[in-house]
Amino acid sequence: MEADQHKELFPFLQRAAYLIRQHQQGLLTAAEQEELHTWIGASLENQRLFDQMTDPAFLQEHLHRFEKFDTEAGWNNFRALHFPSRQARLRPLFGWWSAAAILLMLVGIGLFFRHQSSTSRPLAAIQASPVVPGHSRALLTLADGSVIPLDSNGNRVIAQQGATVQQQNGQLQYLAQGDATTAMNMLTTPRGGQFRLTLPDGTKVWLNAASSIRYPTAFTGTQRTVEIRGEAYFEVAPVANKPFTVKINQNTSIAVLGTGFNVNAYTDEPFIRTTLIEGAISVHTGNTSRVLAPGQQALVNGPAIQVSDHADTTAILAWKREAFYFQEADISSVMRQLSRWYDVTVVYEGSMPSRRFQGEIERNLPLADVLEGLESTGIHFRLQGRTIIVTP
Repeated sequence: MEADQHKELFPFLQRAAYLIRQHQQGLLTAAEQEELHTWIGASLENQRLFDQMTDPAFLQEHLHRFEKFDTEAGWNNFRALHFPSRQARLRPLFGWWSAAAILLMLVGIGLFFRHQSSTSRPLAAIQASPVVPGHSRALLTLADGSVIPLDSNGNRVIAQQGATVQQQNGQLQYLAQGDATTAMNMLTTPRGGQFRLTLPDGTKVWLNAASSIRYPTAFTGTQRTVEIRGEAYFEVAPVANKPFTVKINQNTSIAVLGTGFNVNAYTDEPFIRTTLIEGAISVHTGNTSRVLAPGQQALVNGPAIQVSDHADTTAILAWKREAFYFQEADISSVMRQLSRWYDVTVVYEGSMPSRRFQGEIERNLPLADVLEGLESTGIHFRLQGRTIIVTP
């Protein structure tokens, strides 16, 4: 970008830096607060800049650099770089990254001097932060009602009621004992959480966000039965003469014999979707049942079961490999997935166009990055705290 374009950009970023510093110190007037909100809502780039400039960890790191920094020499070098006497050559990466560098310099210098002042608030008091993706976390509810928080960092052994339960690296594993007493446990993931579970028979379960599974600590009878809410993927261990059943609600269940399948039973989705990857399952609802072959999907809506012969398993299992995969998805379907994974609320303003989304996005990205990618369809998004505002 040429020098005069740098100069045109600089006053806007200088003003944004002032508003951000005032925001962090709680000194914004009502008019300045409105001005800051308008600037943030003008684009996802502005939202991302604001998130980064108010990230305590990010700024703390740069404060340490400023403490050792010759600010006068640094400013002169910065000015020479961005405002040379002759026109600069085009920088292909100018835009967000260059704007971030300028804004960081302006915010950082202000924070450095505020950091030196005895009347300043500590940097840890900054409240705003980016909306980050979900991660491995869950709650384990034991038979006696006690609740144990689980995350990706915990490594421990929990012995209870004859079964050994081991937590390691975002997974929970039940090791059955010969004379184990059966008790019921429940694993629940919050919005923005996921977890893996190995049942006492060796069956592996991947639990998506905002989901739960209720199961015995030992399968001692002639049946293996679990109950789920939300979404889960099963790799069922084959056990002769002991069928595996997944109960979804009072009317709907899945009978299994050694197989891999995905169940999406969120209450805010229009259907209960069961997709068979390998093996064989029978889907039951009321007095109706259908046997699925690999690659088929059953859609349960009340007493009816509709079977699709060519399920898009790449899209269906994308969550299991840390991705969103949209195949002709409407905006409400996309937003439901984002809402569960990022633990945010979605608000719609105006009538939504009937556009369809297609493509894959990693689930480990900050929410602002995901929304920026989705804006290529012509639908617009604003982030206010933990609320996504969708506009045509």
